[in-house]
Amino acid sequence: MTAPRIAMPARLSDADGADARVGLANAIFDDVAELVRAEDLDVVVVRSADLEGFDGLVLPGGGDIDPARYGGDRTSACYDVNADQDALDLAIFQDALDRGLPVLGVCRGLQVINVALGGTLIEDLAPSGVAHVPSARAKGELTWNWHDVALAAHSRLRAELAAELVSVASGHHQAIGELGEGLHVVAVAQDGVIEAIEHASAPVLAVQWHPEAEGTTPALAAAPFVVFADLVHAYRMTGIAS
Repeated sequence: MTAPRIAMPARLSDADGADARVGLANAIFDDVAELVRAEDLDVVVVRSADLEGFDGLVLPGGGDIDPARYGGDRTSACYDVNADQDALDLAIFQDALDRGLPVLGVCRGLQVINVALGGTLIEDLAPSGVAHVPSARAKGELTWNWHDVALAAHSRLRAELAAELVSVASGHHQAIGELGEGLHVVAVAQDGVIEAIEHASAPVLAVQWHPEAEGTTPALAAAPFVVFADLVHAYRMTGIAS
């Protein structure tokens, strides 16, 4: 049997532009793809929302979704708002949902899922007791903030990690506001920021943190991808059985 084919929508912003964060986000894309491949899944970078022939979808990090997509206001803190990227990510997620494909979102990917399901985002997080936004970038490298998140009982992530509290790498200035339809919160930071979600009936999960960040323990880095791979194999077996 061939390896399951997993789609990852390409990053469409120019990494050579004025905002260094775009290049960093594009580099993180490759790190996420490597974690997918580590679960013996075949990654295919796509520029179309048609998922015919695919077994799953991974929505990686990137810039901010246009607040107009969820009735918000664009603030000066919003960066790399790209209409083509929004259109691709939202459409490909909808196609995955329509087909019943497993979906994993990371950082922006979590936000795409929430907006696609009718939720909203906080355009720029207010300061709190938890530092979500990296305060500095040294020599062009992204520096992470680390903080604890509490995993909900009976969530897939908690079952995989066998832990109630984990320390994660954080690098985001936006977060879920109103939760999208069908989504459950399965991890939160100490200040209440939603850090992971799962869908009540569809094979969809997402994390706001960065499992691909350097310094993340191997088990924590792998956990979302192991859960996703299990969902992919279950999906394939259902397709074979039918």
